[in-house]
Amino acid sequence: MNAQTVFLIVNLIGGVAVLGSYAIGLGYFPEYRDELWGGINGIWRNVLITVMLLSGAAYLTFCYFIVFREDIHTYGTHFILGPHTISLLTGLFLLSATMWMPSAILYMHTENNIWWVFTVGALWVTALSLLSLTGMYAFSTTAPIPVFDRVVCTVSLSIITFHCLVLDAIIWVFVFHK
Repeated sequence: MNAQTVFLIVNLIGGVAVLGSYAIGLGYFPEYRDELWGGINGIWRNVLITVMLLSGAAYLTFCYFIVFREDIHTYGTHFILGPHTISLLTGLFLLSATMWMPSAILYMHTENNIWWVFTVGALWVTALSLLSLTGMYAFSTTAPIPVFDRVVCTVSLSIITFHCLVLDAIIWVFVFHK
């Protein structure tokens, strides 16, 4: 199976899993909806929602380039994980993104610290897998990718990486218990 097809399958399955975990978490545990914001209220919540939407659009832009742009799918063939490096990092990102909300809800429900460790761990794995993808596009010189494609992918990944690293893994974790 070619790298583009694998990437598309990983995103379809992973995307459904992430959205499904959110739907189940918010649908079956509405009592935790406000608590899941980690104490972020008012205008800051609106800012965060805007950044979430921007991050989603940026990730979809990155996906478009991987699936539909000529030759960009060959990017990563020289990496240690081969031509599926992008799909593997994407799968790790989506798997960990799927796990954070159920872990957070279990933590709030049971107050068992192991679920807090899983929650924070999931957020950091999400952020670091995205940071790795961003670095691949920003700094690697192993594949000839058109400058425009490289810039768009790097900027798109930087937006969602900022969201997941700074806003989720650092700020949300810090303010959650305040």
